[in-house]
Amino acid sequence: MSTIGLPVLWVLLAAAPSDSQPKDPKAAPTSSKPDAKATAAPAKPAPAAAPAKPSLDVPLPPPPTTAAPKPKAALRLALPDPKITGELPVRQVALLESSLLAEVRKLEGVSAIGMAEIREMLSFEYQRQMLGCAADEACLAEIGGALGTDEMLHASVIVDGQTATFTLRRINMRSARITGTFTKRLTRAGGEELLGVVGPAVQEVFPERQLRAGMTRGVDKAVALRLNPPPLPKWPFYVTAGAAVAAAAGGGVMGVLSKDAQKQWNDLAQQSTTSPVPGSQLKSLEQSAQSRASTANVLFLAAGGLAVAAGVEAFFTDWHGYGASVSTGPGGTSVQVGGKF
Repeated sequence: MSTIGLPVLWVLLAAAPSDSQPKDPKAAPTSSKPDAKATAAPAKPAPAAAPAKPSLDVPLPPPPTTAAPKPKAALRLALPDPKITGELPVRQVALLESSLLAEVRKLEGVSAIGMAEIREMLSFEYQRQMLGCAADEACLAEIGGALGTDEMLHASVIVDGQTATFTLRRINMRSARITGTFTKRLTRAGGEELLGVVGPAVQEVFPERQLRAGMTRGVDKAVALRLNPPPLPKWPFYVTAGAAVAAAAGGGVMGVLSKDAQKQWNDLAQQSTTSPVPGSQLKSLEQSAQSRASTANVLFLAAGGLAVAAGVEAFFTDWHGYGASVSTGPGGTSVQVGGKF
């Protein structure tokens, strides 16, 4: 090789990179691999975002519901005294009035007042003027208007021999017109026939009103006991039963005294075997024991008889006070003064 070529070769070797050269720690590292950012493929377009799920914190709109039926407007109702044509016992009239009022109060949205409450609300002068009028629709409408009621329910009974015609009329106060009526001819059965028709009558004149929850249509059969209650008040039973107890107690006392006299006689007779005993004393004790024993027997018999009598009276005693539950009010109207129907 020529001398000229050596310098040139040396220069070329000095310029070429070599792995044996020391690296500067501060210098940025280099890599023989191509730059990832520079050589990376172009990014694909991001997929469309999925719809966000509803959060539990955000209230959802309520599901559509069917509209509830509109409740019927409240009805204020007045019940005057039943109009009776013919002879009908006061007790039956009172039970009919109270049972009719109780039946109407079973209806939903109905507020009813009876004649006793009406009398309390009206002044004396207004009663004299208004309640003295004829029981026609116009007069009843005027009374109902004064009380602020919407309607009036008027019952009437026509007694003809062994039959009775019961009529129930529903009267509108604003128009003074009858909006519902029920009429039925019944065979007399001591008043039970009138109580039995109360439920069907109210149902027919108020077809749009349903019963309140838990109510049963019709008058309870136990109410019929008030039509013909037992004739005796409670005090005769208590007197008879008390006398029976007293007689039994007296018989017991006399029996004990008789046994005591008998014991004394036995002791004295035993004593007579060893020492003298007055015969009059023995005779007196004997008579006393016999007398007391007879008295005790009589008292026991009386107690037994009184007990039997009290047992019989118990079947005819008005224990619930039905006999005192009805009285006659002013003007011959029947009013209920006790008991609940």
